[in-house]
Amino acid sequence: MIRKRTQFVLLAAWFSAGCAGPLHRSLEEQLREQLTTASRTYTDSVADAEPIQIMHVPSEVEAELTPEHRAELEQIGGPHAHAGKELQLGRDLMGATDVRQVAISLRHALHEAARNNLDVNVARMQPAIREATITQAEAVFDLIYFANFDVNQLDTPLPRTTPGLGAFGSSRDESGIFSTGLRKPLASGGQLTLSTGIDRNFRDPSFFAVNTYYTTNITMSLAQPLLRGFGEDINLAQIELTRNARASDVQELRRQLAQVIQDTETAYWNLVLARQQLLIRQKLLERTLLDRDRLVARKRHDVTPVEITVANSFVEQRRADIIRARNLLRSSSDSLKRLVNSSDLNVADETILVPVDVPVEVAASHSILDAVTTALRKRPEIQQVLLNIQDASVRQRVADNARLPQLDIAATMRINGVGGDPSDSYDLVTDADFIDYLVGLQFEVPVGNRQAEALYRQRELERRTAVIAYQNVAQQIVVDVKTSMRNTIDAFELIDANRGARLASADNMRALKARMDAGEAMTAEFLDLRMRRMETLADDEEREMQALTGYQIAVSRLYQAMGTLLVRNSIDFSSVSVEP
Repeated sequence: MIRKRTQFVLLAAWFSAGCAGPLHRSLEEQLREQLTTASRTYTDSVADAEPIQIMHVPSEVEAELTPEHRAELEQIGGPHAHAGKELQLGRDLMGATDVRQVAISLRHALHEAARNNLDVNVARMQPAIREATITQAEAVFDLIYFANFDVNQLDTPLPRTTPGLGAFGSSRDESGIFSTGLRKPLASGGQLTLSTGIDRNFRDPSFFAVNTYYTTNITMSLAQPLLRGFGEDINLAQIELTRNARASDVQELRRQLAQVIQDTETAYWNLVLARQQLLIRQKLLERTLLDRDRLVARKRHDVTPVEITVANSFVEQRRADIIRARNLLRSSSDSLKRLVNSSDLNVADETILVPVDVPVEVAASHSILDAVTTALRKRPEIQQVLLNIQDASVRQRVADNARLPQLDIAATMRINGVGGDPSDSYDLVTDADFIDYLVGLQFEVPVGNRQAEALYRQRELERRTAVIAYQNVAQQIVVDVKTSMRNTIDAFELIDANRGARLASADNMRALKARMDAGEAMTAEFLDLRMRRMETLADDEEREMQALTGYQIAVSRLYQAMGTLLVRNSIDFSSVSVEP
């Protein structure tokens, strides 16, 4: 008896074992070769590229300036010429003129955005939601407890067996059936069941010596597919797909977080630029008012009313510029507040953020080979398309198995007992004198098998499409890296070019002031020249600041293109919880 039970257990264990088929291994080898080839296509083409060193190249204007002359021009215009000046913010939406201002550093803004940004919080929820779907997929293989109870009462009319007692009689059967046990779906595709049951039977008339008796049994059964639907790699496919979906959600969270960080840094430098633009326009208005007042003071001497009217026209234009710059500053502040989403900075109030960081000009070396290689390893988009390829391979593996014929085996071993009461019946069960063995095979195959073959062809094409999608994303990333690196290099060079233009305009303004101080008449031509030179200086100051902040944004965008922006800003992605 022990030998028979051991054979049954070993048979069940053999059927339950999963296996990875040769198709699975061949798909992995093909994919590895295809992806390696695709990556080498891009890295080999830039393998010989030398790193590019970017550094300041002083313009011709700067090269001719003495230190004293340069210091004088920096006071006339430039990033440091407006230090300590108060902003003219006007009235806010609440009618207040005493606007609250809060200082904020770039590091604080970035880390607050990483913790509090609403777009990040939405993306953070998805992996947690997907975790629940993984549990659902795994729960398919949970152990199941079941219990059943049935009552039957049958009163069957029958002919009499004894003459003289009427033509017909009846047979009365009553049964109460209770069964309970455990059922375990197997990763191999089968199902293992262990159960026990007890039946109470009453029959009148009875062919036996008693009318009432009990039958009991202990049953072990296994239903297992042998071809279609067999193996762990087939039956655990849904769990694998769900886990890949969660991994893709995590990569999407990483991508979304990096985008928010880049948007926040861009908004920060845009706010720096907007503040500087307002200060520049305020200074331009001050200079215009000063010249207008000089004209008014000389109204009785050599200045005509027409010249004063022209000066007033320039004054109003400057005031209009301030209104536009003021509006841009408030909008830039609100944009940064929305991205940061700090509890201390309500986006609804009129608080103005004051950036404390200034643009830095650090010479650097950039290697296109290192940038491309890093991007192809680090970008979340690459990780996502790799997961898509894995999914396509899993589905193709399942579809390949579905092409096999259906061959299922069902094996049951049942130990029986009978007695006048339940205990006597179970005594016979434990003696194992009455054992049933039931084995069955079921075979089925569609003629032509067209549906399964078409599905396999579909999955094969989907996998090929996923590989092409990988190549497409990799190509886009390479272009993104090259564009970002080119923009970074150009942005740095623009700093020197715009600084030279600003120094030239400042020198021009210095020369015009010297002519005024020497007593040159304020003619209409001279007034128009001076007003336009003042505006040119302001425009050049703005362009220089745009170049400075644009370089900071370009560097940030380059690190985003390489997939290392979070590391650059010391943001630990693992500390960004994916739980709600």
